[in-house]
Amino acid sequence: MASYLQVAPENRLVADALEAVWNAALRAVVEAQEHYERQRAAERLLIDDEQRAQIMALADDFPALWNDPGTPARERKRLLRLLIEDVTLHKGKEILAQVRFRGGATQTLRLPRPPAIGELRRHRAALVAEVDRLIDQNTAARRCWRRSPPWWDRSNR
Repeated sequence: MASYLQVAPENRLVADALEAVWNAALRAVVEAQEHYERQRAAERLLIDDEQRAQIMALADDFPALWNDPGTPARERKRLLRLLIEDVTLHKGKEILAQVRFRGGATQTLRLPRPPAIGELRRHRAALVAEVDRLIDQNTAARRCWRRSPPWWDRSNR
């Protein structure tokens, strides 16, 4: 009110409107702060200290939970979704995986590129050499077999 009286009489209508807007904004800020504090208090009530300790113990036992044979794959996927925000892959001479965790931490992994599909399906050299040897060894026997009629051909018997 004191600031209102310090305004020239011809500007008091504008000052009154500005002060009303300012006071409304101050009330909105106070209401927002009170709402925020109520929400924080309600969130704190959702888990008690014992539950918080159990969650922290679970975080410490994460490797045991992950490696437990009783943990199904769908639960492992859920655990990863809770921990990892996203993964970016860059493919070059090697694969560069940049992992961003939910807490903001990041980790970069460098992985060798897998062999091409042709390389994966290629037979070992020792196996190919053995097949070649067997073919060479049995070529003469096949020539003899081809001269005789097949067993299903009974016309020559």
